Amino acid sequence: MIRKIVEKDFGVVNGLGKVLHEHYDLSKRNDREEIAVYEHVGEVIGFVQYMVLYEVLELLYIVIDEKYRKNGFGSQIVQFLEETPGVERIILEVRKSNSAGVEFYKKNGFTVLREIKNYYDNGEDAYSMEKVI
Repeated sequence: MIRKIVEKDFGVVNGLGKVLHEHYDLSKRNDREEIAVYEHVGEVIGFVQYMVLYEVLELLYIVIDEKYRKNGFGSQIVQFLEETPGVERIILEVRKSNSAGVEFYKKNGFTVLREIKNYYDNGEDAYSMEKVI
């Protein structure tokens, strides 16, 4: 089940977020960012962080606990996002070196729009991707 985050989820989400960067702290998100969690058999196993601006949803992060990956949970999160009222397209950036992530998004109907040089703090390039709904 995918649902909006509640306060009791904060610790688990912050723990899962460490895969993104060691100092991940959801309390530092901006006011426009939304978070939904994936609850499986009573346990939060993943989350999605995103922003909606008019008809565009910007996907910031999808994180699934490593032991639950490759079970379709991430694809279900993408479907959840597609059902956001008023959203006509989803955009995101993904590390060019993250081949598993790039393939995941392609499998879920995203296309590469362009390559962005030096997108990340460490100078790594990214792909800008989009899915029209």
